[in-house]
Order: sequence, then structure tokens, then C-alpha cells
Amino acid sequence: MASQIIDKKLHAYRDDLDRLLERVQALATTINNPNLQRTTHNLRRNINEPFLFVVVGEVKAGKSSFVNALLDAEVCATDIEPCTDSIQQIVYAEQEFVEQVEPSLRKIGRPIPILQDISIVDTPGTNTVVAEHQIITERYIPNSDLTFFVLFAKNPYQKSAWDFLDFVSAEWRKKVVFILQQADLLRPADLQTNIERVKEYAYQKQIKAPIIFPTSAALEQEGDAANSGFEPVRQYIQAMVSSGESYRIKLRSVSQTTQQIIDLLNGDVEALNRQLVADRATSQSIRSKIDAGRGRSRYEINTLADRLAARYEIISARIKRDFRESLSVMMVMRRSFVGIFNQNESMQAWIDEFQERCARDLRESLEEASNEGAQHFVDGIRQLFDGLNQDLESVKTQRIESSHISLKVLERRQEVIESVMAKVKNLMADQGLGDVLSTQAGDMANEIVGGAIMAVAGTILHIIEFAVAEAILSAIGIAFAGVGVVVLAIGILWQRNRIVAKFEQALDSEKDRFQQEVSSRLNEKLGLIYEEVERIFTQFYDYVEREEEAVQPVIDQYTAIQQEATVLFSSKVLGEAGAEKRLG
Repeated sequence: MASQIIDKKLHAYRDDLDRLLERVQALATTINNPNLQRTTHNLRRNINEPFLFVVVGEVKAGKSSFVNALLDAEVCATDIEPCTDSIQQIVYAEQEFVEQVEPSLRKIGRPIPILQDISIVDTPGTNTVVAEHQIITERYIPNSDLTFFVLFAKNPYQKSAWDFLDFVSAEWRKKVVFILQQADLLRPADLQTNIERVKEYAYQKQIKAPIIFPTSAALEQEGDAANSGFEPVRQYIQAMVSSGESYRIKLRSVSQTTQQIIDLLNGDVEALNRQLVADRATSQSIRSKIDAGRGRSRYEINTLADRLAARYEIISARIKRDFRESLSVMMVMRRSFVGIFNQNESMQAWIDEFQERCARDLRESLEEASNEGAQHFVDGIRQLFDGLNQDLESVKTQRIESSHISLKVLERRQEVIESVMAKVKNLMADQGLGDVLSTQAGDMANEIVGGAIMAVAGTILHIIEFAVAEAILSAIGIAFAGVGVVVLAIGILWQRNRIVAKFEQALDSEKDRFQQEVSSRLNEKLGLIYEEVERIFTQFYDYVEREEEAVQPVIDQYTAIQQEATVLFSSKVLGEAGAEKRLG
């Protein structure tokens, strides 16, 4: 590039643009987008290379002939059949060379002066039968600074050519110059008609001031420079180069392409951010709901234990009353002696009957209260699971489908959510916790509260049995000591008061242990349930942490790129026209 073209401000702008592209390239690596990596790499290389012209058009429109005539050298092969079967980049070189860089990319070096400031790329036709050629052409277009759009002057209306122009102009915002090649085949009036029609087509493609050059490679090669139309093309190129406008156009072009890339990623990055925010919120919501559910369950347990303790107080008062009334002196004496002859009427039979009646009364009375409390407990667990499933359903529907961003962690998102939902569903039906979460809350009450009743009642009744047996032994001992009936009655009476007092004291002291036993058993079940819930949702928590580790840097990188681009592209270094194009 000529030294007078690049002033210090353009140098500084180029360096800033290169740093911005370096950030974009790093982002492309982070999001695993090889196409974007390649594009940004080429853009960075492009701003340090000569001004790049890309020549496009349909097969046999005369592209290669146009390039040869423009350079006044047989650089590109021409023939009746389509000749350009690959991209050909023509660059300046002291010694001629041809290098096959890639299967579909050939680099040609020629010692032609104009190539010191420009580089020309000749491409396959837009309507070539080989689909790969069009793909390669579309990849190369983003790196161009100026596009010569070659049309057959006699028929510049081919649909594939103008469809391809949509990609060149609208997508990448390139400056397009129209070349009506083989113009010598038309009468001047017909040529002017076609020029006007091309202007109309260009207006429809939102090209406000189309530049059109009618040319004839044949006349140029015959030496008729005055009528070939190539001199105005060369003057146009020279004016851009000598005025420094060519380098501005190059930087403006790369800037516009960079902004286009940033805009292209904006929707995906915003969607990525929304998904991360939603997943974070869902993770926090799940944690909060589990904590709240655990608190509600503890409250239900404590309430149930209190209600059972109150019910125990009532039933124990009745048992005390029955015990006092049943353990009379006469009953003890009668059963003690009659029992010698009839075991069913013995004191042991009464003890067994009293034990059975106490156990039945305790169970019936306490289970009535426990069933209702257990139903509240189960309902609370079910409500918790319903709420957690709703949260998961909500984030499950919030998913992004992006062709630009590929993060490995995102590939597992749906799998993780569906796995957690399946585990929650299995938990509701799992054999190990099925009894706890059964719709028959009474089964849970029998398992939890019933077990406590049997443990406590067994202890109490053992005390009853021991106390009564002690009284009987004392009575028999007195009887065999030859004490009369009256004296025996007085002895039994004394023993009875001690037995009743001991019995009532035992019932009272067992109430607290009963309440603690019920609470302990319920909390044990509660712990198992919430331990399993936490274990299930740990998978989602871990995923959100990994998602944040992968996604947040992308958001931060993109935000920094946006801010840097806003500052850089709002500068006046490239002129007002550049700013207008950037915003267009």
C-alpha cells in the first residue's frame, strides 16, 4: 500500500480494529465456531494486505476476460466452456508464479504495477453446476473490500446473479460496482436501456447510488481503449488508491463486516444470557422451595407430635381412672384365690386383658389424630414435588437453537433436566419411599406413629404388669403368713395405693418419651425424603454451576466487544459516510 495513503490516524484505527477482531476471534474459539474463527482470521489478515477486489458473476458473463483486460495480461484462462473452476487470487510478485493453495483456491503472482496496491480475486460463476464453488465464493466475499459484479450486457437480468447479490450487498454490506461486460455487442440505445434497468434492479436491492461501467474486453484487447470502457474503471481504482480513499474503504469494509458479525451474534448471546438467568433463578427457586418444604414438614411433624401428646394426655387419664376402679381390694383377693382353680379368672388374666384394652384404646385414639396429621405431611411433600416439577418444566421450554454458538455444556442441558424430572417421578413411585408417599396416608401413620405407640405402650404395660404382680405376691405372702382376711385387705389397700401412684407416675413420665419417639421417627422419614430430593437436584445444581462457568465468560467477552466496537465505530476517522454505513 502506498505510504501516502495510510496516515497516523488510520494506522491507529487499524490497530484498534485489529485488537477488536482479536477479541472476536477469541470469542469464536470460545463458542466453537470454526467459520467465525476463519472469517475473523481472514479479516485481520485483510486489513494488512493490499486492497482486495472480488470479481463475481454468472458463468460466461466475461469475468476472466474482464480481469485480463483490466490487468492487460493473460492471467485468467478464458474459453468457450466455463474456465474458472476455482477461486483465483491474483497478487503482485516480482517473479511470476502459480500456487495451488487449496483444492479450490489458486494464487497467481504477476509483476503488474497496479497489483502493488490491489489484489484481485476471480471466482467461479454464481450459477455454476458445482455447488461447492458457490459455497467457497460466499466464504470469500466477506473478506473483500470492493466487489465487481460482472453481468452479461445483453442480458443482465439472470435471477441467480441478482439473488447472489443479496448475499454480497445486504448480508455483508459491501460496496458493489457493476460491470456490463461485452457491451460492444449492443447498440448504444439498447445498452443505455440495460444500464437503466440495472439501476432499477440495484435500487430494489437497496443500493442507492449504483456505479455502473459498460466494458468490452474484446475492444480493449484490440487496442481500442477509447471505446472499451476500461479506462474509466482504472481511473476509478486509481482515484481511490491515490486519494487514500481505498484504505478507508478497506477499513470501513472490515468495520462493517465486524459490526455485522457482532449483530449476528447479538440475538444468540442475549438468548444465552436469558437462559442462564432463568437456570440460575430456577436453581435458587428449587433450593428455596426445598428449604421451605423442609420447614413446613418439620412444622407438620411438630404439630402432629403435639396433637398426639394431647391425645395421649386424654387417653392416659381414662386409663388411670379405669386402673384405679379395676384394682380394688376385693378384685385382687378374689382373682388371687379363684385363679388357683381357674386360670381365666386369675390375676394374670386380668393383667393380660387390661394390657390389651390399653393398647387398643391407645391405638384407636392416637391413630385417628395421626392419620389426619400424616395426610397433611404427605400433601406438603406432594405440593413440593409439584412445584419443583413446574420449575423444571419452565426452564425445559426455554432452550436456544443457535448455529453460531456451540458450548459443550449446553448439549447436556435437556438431558439433565429430563433426567432430574424422571428421578422425581420415580421417587414418588419408588418402593423404598412408596409407603411414605402413598396416597393412603393411614399406612404411613401406622408405620410411623403405630410403631411409636407399640414401643411406648409396651413399656407402660410392662410397668403395669410388674406393679400388679408385685401387689399379688405381697398379698399371697401375707395370706400365707396366716394374716386374716381383714389384715390382708388392709395390706392390699396399702399396696394398691402405692401401685396406682406408681402406675400413674409411669404414664405421666412416658408422655414426653412418647412425643419424642413420634417426632424422632417422623424426622427420620423426613430426613430420608429430603436427603433423596437433595441428591436428585444436585445434578441440576452442578449443571447450572458448569453452565455459568461456560456461559458467563462468553457474555462478558461479547459485552466487552460490543462496548469496544461502539467506541471504535463511532469515531470520525473513516468519515461520516462510514458511520452512516455502519448504522445502515
